[in-house]
Amino acid sequence: MDEVIRTVAALGLPAIILVIVMATTGLSGAAAITSALAILGGPAGMVGGIVALGIAGKLAELLAKFGIELVLMRKLDRRNA
Repeated sequence: MDEVIRTVAALGLPAIILVIVMATTGLSGAAAITSALAILGGPAGMVGGIVALGIAGKLAELLAKFGIELVLMRKLDRRNA
């Protein structure tokens, strides 16, 4: 069950990011996907957008693996020390 949750988190976050950026473009269909990927990629274009979404997916998978509570506790411990 934990593996399923990690996979859903890894796929869900990049999808949410892509949908939000697509909504801000004001376009629809394939033009919205193309311009959203180009916006996310910056100077690297669509390929950079695909890489950025892949990195976001890996980060979401790592957060789901370790748990957000553990990550936040370690960050607060470093800040207080």
